[in-house]
This record gives sequence, structure tokens and C-alpha cells, in this order.
Amino acid sequence: MALIASVAKVLCLHVVLIVGVLAYELGILFHSFSRYKPALQDPSQTMRAAQFAKPGPPAVIQLAQIPRPMCCETTQVLIKVGTGSLNPVDFKQRRNPMLEYMRPLPAVSGFDFSGKVEQIGAGVLGFRPGDAVYGMLPLQGQGWGAFQEYVVTNYTIIAHVPSKISPNEAAGLPLVGLTVVQALAPVLRTWQRNGESSKGKKILIHAGAGGVGSFAIQYCKNVLGMHVATTASAAKEELVKSLGADQVINYRTTKFEDVLTAFDAVLDPVTQEYEARTLSSQVLKPGLGHYVNILSSDWEPNDGELGPLMILRPLLKKWGNSLLAEYLGLGVYYHCDPVSPDASGLRSIASWVDAGSIKPVVDRSFPLEEVAQAHEYLEKGRASGKVLIDIRKTD
Repeated sequence: MALIASVAKVLCLHVVLIVGVLAYELGILFHSFSRYKPALQDPSQTMRAAQFAKPGPPAVIQLAQIPRPMCCETTQVLIKVGTGSLNPVDFKQRRNPMLEYMRPLPAVSGFDFSGKVEQIGAGVLGFRPGDAVYGMLPLQGQGWGAFQEYVVTNYTIIAHVPSKISPNEAAGLPLVGLTVVQALAPVLRTWQRNGESSKGKKILIHAGAGGVGSFAIQYCKNVLGMHVATTASAAKEELVKSLGADQVINYRTTKFEDVLTAFDAVLDPVTQEYEARTLSSQVLKPGLGHYVNILSSDWEPNDGELGPLMILRPLLKKWGNSLLAEYLGLGVYYHCDPVSPDASGLRSIASWVDAGSIKPVVDRSFPLEEVAQAHEYLEKGRASGKVLIDIRKTD
């Protein structure tokens, strides 16, 4: 009986720890999106927007006339959007039957934007009408999106467009740039805590020709001074090398785990395909390596992206794996911090662009009237770099 009681206590302790970890992580996640109050509607004025009223295929997105957002509360700015940028999260949300639990419907597609400030609230600092700015809207909690003619948002999530590139190009940087910078931040903190520099360390970046990958290669090579390996097709090898990749593995002919060992970090935008292979191989240094999951769901639709386990499972791995690596030297560190809007990060990105360390990689552009076609194009997985949306009205 005493043994049963001891086992029960241990199990209860484990349950309490798991619930505590999940409550902590989900609290951070909820706060990152809920702290930005969505603008109210101004029914006296309308604008064009790429909107969808229900989840489904690209065809659910329609060009509509909707009320403009109302401006401005104390810390809000009104921005006339010139260009938006499409990301995989856009089509993954659009097709997700559980979307209504993430964003109110109908919703406008898109999160990345650039444009000009038209009006500011009384408490806004550092911006004035006429400024060219860029930013990323919260991924949850709002029906507003980037693919609309006007955006009202808090000034703490926007930054001035880099001076060395056009506002159109800048629209392709916020989400991918912040994803990379925020995802690698805990890795850099661990190295700094141990008195180590990122210079010379080795990182594998999967899907190097994609939006996240193309930014990550440049950031890791030119800003952090790392040795960069990446996976890409033969057709995209020249592109990723031009961005700074030192080693390119053709994923169609070679398994990365057969040729890479003792790397310091792996940044993985396609975890469904590569996580198990990475963690079961010698790609990462035991007890020292860092696996970075950017919390992206599968490119192809599947039931796994519908339930809460899609987010809960990696959060538990983050704590379990990282504690074993930190205190026992077993396995590898596991990171999975969701991206959130951040003006400070955007200012850093702008400084790297102006210094020549980062350059936007643009695949092609679609007009606002063709957002559905843009979704379909990106979803096919053939884009190299970013797909932009031209919001400006054409006669």
C-alpha cells in the first residue's frame, strides 16, 4: 500500500508540473497576442480588403468593401498600406476548421505590411504622418489583416522602413525576420551565459530557399558569423549560396543526417518532416546542440494541425529536453518560441538591411484582387523567397 501511495504521489507531482508548465507557456502565448487591442470599425468609411468568412480553399478569399478601422486611440497609428506579404501561416490559418477559435470571422488575410503613416494618437512617440513604416500584425485575436487598404495598430509593433530598400521590399521582412531572431534568441542566450560566441559555430537551416530560410541564412552568416549548412533542391542551390550558405545538401538525393555531424544548432521550419530524423541522428552535439522548432504546422493539410497537441507537444518537449541537456548533458536543447510583433526586432532588422547584411528575397507580386491566387501559388511550395501583395488600387 505504501508503494502505491508513493507512486501516486510521484504521478500527481508529474501532472502538477506538466499543468504548471503548460499554463505558464500558454499564458505567455495568450499575452503576446491579447495585449494589442484591435481597432473598432468606422462604418462611415469603407476600404477594399481580401476577406474570407469561413475556412476553406483559396477560393473562400474574396475582394470586399468593408468598414475602415477607426483611428486613433492614444497609442495607435493609422497606416495606408502599400504592400503586404504572404506567409505560410496565412494559408494554414485559412484552411484550418478551428480558425474561429484563433481569430474572429470574417477575417482579412495577411499579417505583414508596409505603408505610410496618415494619423497618430496623442501618445505616439517617434512617428509622424508621412513616415514610411513596416510591421507585423498579431497572428491571433483580430479580424483585421494586412491585405486591406488601411491598418490601425499600436505604434509599439511598427518601425521605420530600412533606408536602403523600397517599402515594397520591406513588407516581406517582418514575420520571417522576427521568427528567426526570436527563435534563435534563447540559443544565443545559452551561449552567452556559457561565455561562448556565435562566431564559427555551425548551424543547419532547413528549407533555405523559403521565406524563413532565406532570411535565416543571411542572419546567421552575416550577423552572427556562423558556418551555415542548408537543405535545398538543385534548382535553388545557387540562390542559397548567394545568400551565404557554406554547404548545401540536396534533400532530393542526400539525407542530411548522413553527411552532417556535431552541429551546434538546427533551425527547422519543416519539423513534421525533419524533427524525428534530426533528433535520432548525430547531427547535433549531444548535450550541447540546440534544435529550434518555429512552431509551423505541416505544409500539407492534416488532422495534426487541428487539435491542441500541435502546440502543447512541442512546449512539453521544450522543457523536458532542455532540462535534460542543461543539467544532465543528455540529448539536446529544444526551443519553440512562437513569433510575436516586436518593434525593437524590426529596428534591428532595419539596421542589418542598411548595413548590407540582410537583403530581401522576393519571388513575385500579386495585386490585391488576386490574393486567392497568391495563396494557391505559395501553397504549392515553389516560391523562392517572399510573395508580395500590392494593395494599391490600380485604374
